[in-house]
Amino acid sequence: MSNLGGTPGLAPEPDAEIVAAAALSCDGVHSLTRGSDVVEIATYLPGRRVLGVRVAPGRAEVHIVTEYGANMVDVADRVRAAVQTAVQAAPSESGTPPPQVDVYVDDVHDPNVPQQQALDAQTTRPSGAGEVR
Repeated sequence: MSNLGGTPGLAPEPDAEIVAAAALSCDGVHSLTRGSDVVEIATYLPGRRVLGVRVAPGRAEVHIVTEYGANMVDVADRVRAAVQTAVQAAPSESGTPPPQVDVYVDDVHDPNVPQQQALDAQTTRPSGAGEVR
């Protein structure tokens, strides 16, 4: 369970993999990020974890890396809307209120910076819904 402070009984916990897939589908999102060296942002599932996403009942926290040149506010708004729509469209979530979605832009991906390759190794851009490690 996470420590986001969601309110049990108000709304179900969003599916972390649906949240990750929705965020990654947005224009301007380069990847999800694991957070800092001190605190890893992830949802732990049986046998795997979804990096960059933390969920609690009625809430989702998403940490992203944007593409260089993208308007960060617009990207965050698109991610928030996409996550809310995707979670509400999930069969197990039909009829529930949209979750609160907090989007954090942790970094900007600049393909012209040589050090960016090392930073890319710390972020996740899974081919599926969420990273499996």
